[in-house]
Amino acid sequence: KFPHMGWNNVKIRESFPKMIFSKENKDFYFVHNYYFECLNKKNIIGSTKYGLNFASIIGKENIYGVQFHPEKSSVQGLQLIKNFLSI
Repeated sequence: KFPHMGWNNVKIRESFPKMIFSKENKDFYFVHNYYFECLNKKNIIGSTKYGLNFASIIGKENIYGVQFHPEKSSVQGLQLIKNFLSI
């Protein structure tokens, strides 16, 4: 089903502290042709379903990566950027 373009839901892992990724703000804007497989599943913070489930947020210690575009994701995207900058 790739490429993937548009709004989609990000499911945050329940055990992850919600300081950075608020459970209420789960819809983000995606524009991508590829996805990656995270070999260490404990580093997956959030996942998205688009034909299949893929890691859309990963993190380890104080390093995070997202598959979507927070800068194009309205209020929740801007809040996520602010949260990143406060780390």
